[in-house]
Amino acid sequence: MIDKEKQIETLLYGNPLDFACKTLGVPNMRNHKYSKVFTVSNEEVYEYITIHGLPHSDSASKYSLDEGFHYFEEEGNWYTFFRERGCIYNEQNFDDYELGKKYIVTTLLQLSGTGLY
Repeated sequence: MIDKEKQIETLLYGNPLDFACKTLGVPNMRNHKYSKVFTVSNEEVYEYITIHGLPHSDSASKYSLDEGFHYFEEEGNWYTFFRERGCIYNEQNFDDYELGKKYIVTTLLQLSGTGLY
């Protein structure tokens, strides 16, 4: 069994595809399931970020020009959005701090590409 902390770090900071392929000893995941490698729950990932913090986001404001998923905290509120080709999509504002963190964790896990969350 793979250490849960290693699984979480890979999902949040690493390359889940490469990690899964190496762990299973396969060239690709076409005929394999990520659930054989990643067994942590959304709640376990949330507990981890409660202790270690969220991965660093490239934006500290809505005006970041980098593409992708962005999130930042300002005066106790979480702000999230996706930027693609200069346009902002799915802008969210969470005045409930914990709810915002849960949304960010869920989104990061969905973006990991494993299809598990």
